[in-house]
Amino acid sequence: MRHHTDGSEMGFTLTELLVTLAIGALLATAVFTFFLNSSQIITNQSTTSDMFQRGRNALALVRQAVESAGFGLPQVSNCPNGIAAYNVNQAQSPFSFTAITASVQSSGTYDPKNISGIDTYSLMTVAGGASFGNAPAAQISSIPSMTSQRVFLTGTALINPGDLFIVQIPGQACLMAQVTNLLTNGNGIGIVHNSGLSNYDPSGGFQTLASSVYPGLSAAAFVGANFIDLGSSNFTIDQFTIGDSGGTATPTLYLTQYNSQSPATAPGRQALARGVVDLQLEYGLGSNGAITQWVLPANYTASATQQILAVRIAMLARSTRYMPNETSPASFIMLPNQNLSYTVPTTNGPGCLQGNCSHYAYHLFESVVPVRNNIWGGP
Repeated sequence: MRHHTDGSEMGFTLTELLVTLAIGALLATAVFTFFLNSSQIITNQSTTSDMFQRGRNALALVRQAVESAGFGLPQVSNCPNGIAAYNVNQAQSPFSFTAITASVQSSGTYDPKNISGIDTYSLMTVAGGASFGNAPAAQISSIPSMTSQRVFLTGTALINPGDLFIVQIPGQACLMAQVTNLLTNGNGIGIVHNSGLSNYDPSGGFQTLASSVYPGLSAAAFVGANFIDLGSSNFTIDQFTIGDSGGTATPTLYLTQYNSQSPATAPGRQALARGVVDLQLEYGLGSNGAITQWVLPANYTASATQQILAVRIAMLARSTRYMPNETSPASFIMLPNQNLSYTVPTTNGPGCLQGNCSHYAYHLFESVVPVRNNIWGGP
């Protein structure tokens, strides 16, 4: 600052102003950079926290479904070769009450093999309600013929129209159908399973049910067979799948809950967690409570001696927000026993900015879930 000879002030020099402006600009830049970095850090933390929360919630739901699978259904010792069941289209039903079924996803909604190099799985579990039991409600006295839709029983006190039932012929077969009404015409005690009134009753009666799974079964074999009543409600049929709207949206884990009374009509999917990009499953097989091997569901064949004792779940989730300053690992080991790796796509990644999915946060959620119910597993 300049001064007159009499001591009065005349203002700042140009140099002083330039220095002041330069210092102010540096301070403003530093403050802006600080707040920008702080905002980015907070955004990244919020995005990562959201991913963890969604992943944990989704894993908890899948775990719960596996833990409940098979509850209230017949034990594997009753039906070691599974249950023959049909739907309204006279085709083998996926709702034959196999407690755990996992299959490779290959639909147009999401096929990650073209993206990550490995298959991903969908999972279906079936559980019964608290009113179900494993004890037979009655024994079969006789059936008129294999094509008849009538079954004569020792009693019908606990049986109601609409109940699903299993005929268990010890050592030979298990067949499932649905009661449409009770026999009350004086010709005997029993039930009718009419194909015109139920999705589970084929027109050919037990002959149609048995022909493809238990060929050669005769009407005489039904005498003394167990009639296991499963009730008409309280079934929980959960199917978990991943979809991504044909690659244009973030992959999402969906839950579909089916109605056991109308298997031909599936309800709408419920979105559970956005950002779930892969779901891998592994069966722990063994007998007498000891796991002897781990296999992929695609390599599993139902067996009376090798039961599913546990299910290993590996679920990979990613953030839904692009994080330019982050770089994910190039791949993730999903199931070490199977040497399966998910490769993070850098081109054509579904729902990723410019198709590059490497600038997102990822986390692998893993859990081994003991199968608590004595059940058989599906293919």
